[in-house]
Amino acid sequence: MSASREKKQRQNDPDQGLTQKQRQERAEQQAAKRRGTLYAVLGVVIAVLVVILLVWNSGILQRGTTAASVGGRDYNVTDVAYYYYAAMNQESQNYLSSFNPQEDARTQYVDEAQTQSYYDKFLNEAMESMASVAALENAAAADGYTLTAEDRQAVEDNIASMKSAARQYGYDYSGFLKANYGRYMTPSAYKTCLERNALVNGYSMSIRAAQEVTDSELEAYYKENAASLDSYDYRTIYVDGTAPSATDADGNTVEPTEEERTAALQAAKAQADRFAALVEEAADKEAEFIKLAPDYVTESRKANYEEDPDYSLAEGINGGNLSSNAMYYGLTYATWLMEDGRKAGDVTVVESSSGYYVVLFLDRYLEEGNTANIRHILVKAELTQEDDASTEDVDESRIPSQEALDAAKTEIDSLLAQWEGGAKTAESFGALALEHSDDSGSASNGGLMENVYPGATFPAFNDWCMDPARQPGDTTVVENPQEGQQGWHLIYFDSWQPPLWKVTADTALRNDKMTDWMDGLVEGLETTHGDGAQYVG
Repeated sequence: MSASREKKQRQNDPDQGLTQKQRQERAEQQAAKRRGTLYAVLGVVIAVLVVILLVWNSGILQRGTTAASVGGRDYNVTDVAYYYYAAMNQESQNYLSSFNPQEDARTQYVDEAQTQSYYDKFLNEAMESMASVAALENAAAADGYTLTAEDRQAVEDNIASMKSAARQYGYDYSGFLKANYGRYMTPSAYKTCLERNALVNGYSMSIRAAQEVTDSELEAYYKENAASLDSYDYRTIYVDGTAPSATDADGNTVEPTEEERTAALQAAKAQADRFAALVEEAADKEAEFIKLAPDYVTESRKANYEEDPDYSLAEGINGGNLSSNAMYYGLTYATWLMEDGRKAGDVTVVESSSGYYVVLFLDRYLEEGNTANIRHILVKAELTQEDDASTEDVDESRIPSQEALDAAKTEIDSLLAQWEGGAKTAESFGALALEHSDDSGSASNGGLMENVYPGATFPAFNDWCMDPARQPGDTTVVENPQEGQQGWHLIYFDSWQPPLWKVTADTALRNDKMTDWMDGLVEGLETTHGDGAQYVG
């Protein structure tokens, strides 16, 4: 190497003139610097991964993923979850179902062959709901339908109700939504679901109201469904065939044996047959039925039949109610009553699970009387008395004292005065009912009872509502003497409505028309699962 070149290399050497120790220290410093740069890069990568993990755990990425595409509309995880959990909750309320909501739906099966999990069942039902929702959203958009003020208020009321329920069960609102609709549901997503639901419901109801139902269609429907639309008058008693239990020397209850159960049922059958035969032989069958009834019912019911000749009378019961009662309460005589050719004076004995009904047919007819829409407020008298063991046939704990009845009357009179001192409208009455009524079945709806038909309520209530002179805005106070309902009603008459059979027929026909309309909307819509479906449930 030339001298000049060597000199230049020495000048470019950063370690020129350094001792061996200094050179080593310098090398270590450079290595540390390189490691620091590497750690900085790794730190940035780790920080990014942490952010991604936090975002993933928060559910932001999952909930925004498309879970279903229907009719040109994409629905994310929370959209589908809203309907998935609705299907799951409905299944949970089915007492015949094997589904356990506390366990994973993916590991539970609808059938013994395990061909379909409950998860698949609920997801399929959610997708079916999404198809209807998408079809209605598209149709509403085409018609220019938007949320009404009532729709928006319904959404806010629902949110307020959920927040109240959350507090009641010890949750915060966000946590309560997750408990009910899955881990990805949020307050904003829930509101979106409610608004969508309100939109499609409001739109479909507007279409339903616009459907035309003609008188000829009503008449044709009646001819095809007369048995379920007609009303029935009949008398019935129940002969109990339950074998009594016993008490052993130690005071323990001893259940009856199978032989004792069979003997008790046979004795009840013989007693029911004897009662029916005596009624059948009488010249005035109804009078004989009334006279003999107290001697053939249980001792606890005996006084009811003795004190009230009409205690065994069922009057104005329509076939729809008969069918419902037969299904839910085991009143198997409904089929017998509704048979064609049934005539006044026919008597039968019908077996039930633990005894026998004896039924006397009186009449079948089409009730043409108008129904009524009313609002009411029930103030029950408080039950404060203890049962007196010395009066075996009376349970004083179910009978309010006169003081309690008077207190209930004072409260109902106060509510009437409050209403009369205000706007005196159906809406102001409904607000009072919402706050004060003890009738849980109607209070949440402002005390509204629609299409109340003749005979549907106890006599004093019925007689006032069905008075032909009744006008919208009329009010009154009536006492309710029925056990468990003792107290007072404040009643507001809203409007007259068509006869019950026409209301029933009109509802059924409109339902049929809406089904056909919906089928047309949904037909041909393509429905596909998205990647987000895996996060539902």
